[in-house]
Amino acid sequence: MSTGLHILAWVLLGYMQLFYIPLTWNIALPQIFWFWQSIVLVFILAIFYYNAKVIVPKTIIKDKIGPFLLWVLCIIFAMQLLSYFYNLNTDLHNKLAALIRFKRYRNTYFDNYIFSLTLLVLAISTSYAMLLHWQRAAQHKQKLEQDKTMAELAMLKAQINPHFFFNSLNSIYSLTYTNIEDSRSALHTLSRMMRYLLYSTEGERTTLLKEVDFMKDFIALMKLRANSKLTITGDIPEKIHDYPIVPMLLLPLVENAFKHGVHATDKSEIHFILKQNKTHLEFEVENTFFEKTASTEQGGIGLTNTKRRLHLIYPNKHTLTAGIDQNGKYKVNLQITLEQ
Repeated sequence: MSTGLHILAWVLLGYMQLFYIPLTWNIALPQIFWFWQSIVLVFILAIFYYNAKVIVPKTIIKDKIGPFLLWVLCIIFAMQLLSYFYNLNTDLHNKLAALIRFKRYRNTYFDNYIFSLTLLVLAISTSYAMLLHWQRAAQHKQKLEQDKTMAELAMLKAQINPHFFFNSLNSIYSLTYTNIEDSRSALHTLSRMMRYLLYSTEGERTTLLKEVDFMKDFIALMKLRANSKLTITGDIPEKIHDYPIVPMLLLPLVENAFKHGVHATDKSEIHFILKQNKTHLEFEVENTFFEKTASTEQGGIGLTNTKRRLHLIYPNKHTLTAGIDQNGKYKVNLQITLEQ
């Protein structure tokens, strides 16, 4: 809350509680009353901010309820003592009783009004301090999650095996001896991928079109390195409605298929399916499953990080399943609701 709002709130509260209500009595009040009201306003201001800025952070927030209750009792006692001595020296209560046609003030030692006002200020002050604490805690948690997400993104970018680019360059170099046009096209594809990694994945969001194009480029370059035993098929719509998406979200699923679904000598198959219905996106990757990987969880750290990122950024807006289907293929299915 800004300083201006604090000042406005105190002006309104002070006027309504300490000045406006007495003015509605339609009687001429003595100067000692207005002086007392001003003293009370100064003290409740001090109590409010001292309680909010010092006491609550050192007691309630640290689960020290006993010291806080002791503080409350001390403040109530101090305010009652202040009221008693002021009344003792000015006889304010009896003078007010006479003005409003009461025979005598009922209780000389206990001021009900000051007691209620002190409790009200302490309650509002404590609530205000706790609200600030919860807001800061929520902001801190969000900042930690954002930092964690960005760190995981950096790790995912690093996980694109550097050998992939090295091997792709070797493949392109080999193409220069057989097909110069294809080698130029492949080199352009590789440069486009590197540009995407350097400039389009720095923020928290990229676009779905860029992410899909990057995935297509990755598949195209992987085909250059593939042997004749590997069959790669895909069903990706030509028209895609563009929405913001977390960068590098689809690639780990693709990279996982090439990493675990390709055999050096046996026939291998990889199939991709991308479906979109407005903000609902479904991406499925299916690849050959080999028994040699049965003892370990296929997917590894890339799939694990993807699950964590989805949990952080798209809570309750995604489903991710992975496992061997009835045809003996390893299948990963991601369904996600994108933000507009």
